[in-house]
Amino acid sequence: MADLHVFQPVNLDDILEGAFRFGGETWALLTAGDEEKVNTMTVAWGGLVYVWEKTCAIVYVRESRYTKEFIDKQKKFSLSFLNHSEYRGLKKYLGTVSGRDEDKIEKAGLHVNYFEDIPFIDEADNVIACKVLYKQLMKEENFVNGRLIADHYAKGDYHWIYIAEIKQVMIR
Repeated sequence: MADLHVFQPVNLDDILEGAFRFGGETWALLTAGDEEKVNTMTVAWGGLVYVWEKTCAIVYVRESRYTKEFIDKQKKFSLSFLNHSEYRGLKKYLGTVSGRDEDKIEKAGLHVNYFEDIPFIDEADNVIACKVLYKQLMKEENFVNGRLIADHYAKGDYHWIYIAEIKQVMIR
């Protein structure tokens, strides 16, 4: 057995920051579209992973989200991490109002920029530009812990899992 006296336990939240931290109070704007139309939504579920000999982002998008249509059509998206204290008020608005009903990027006072042809939010501190490699719908029969269904999917509307190759990371 290894001698652990040289190791100090740390809280994972204490070492993850910026674009490498998801969940809790940390969220990103997932943005997708083209030169004609772009939409964004908040995401807090996701992370970075190494798979298929590529560094990738993994995100979860509900079937009902308007932004999903843009991801599926363009097969690319960005994750824009804004300064959470400065933009805290936008989290709820951008996560609940549908881009089907209004141009919420403009209404939020944000601006779209592009890395190659991948849209991102220009006010972000960190941006991850991605191209989709894989997607799969979560299904009830695949859950090992049924409590997760009761807690997160009582109304159905399961998430799609997207694994996307990171094409560029940009830091302000």
